[in-house]
Amino acid sequence: MGRVEHWFNRSYRAGRRDVYLLRTPTGWQVVGREGGSGGREVTYYFDDEAEARRMVQAMKDAVPAHLGNWALMPQPPGR
Repeated sequence: MGRVEHWFNRSYRAGRRDVYLLRTPTGWQVVGREGGSGGREVTYYFDDEAEARRMVQAMKDAVPAHLGNWALMPQPPGR
């Protein structure tokens, strides 16, 4: 599984939100996380990249405006 995109809302602790777009051997996954690495997480599975990207946008749009200062995180080295 490979990370295609990682969006971060530039907040920390309880206000932190992360949205990941992942490529898998069989399709696509979108993972949303609230509250940092130990926070609540939800995963959606897709066959189609366009559908997965729509979910990424929907998850970002669902965050309250005061927490929606999104940044696309750079890929880790070697990717």
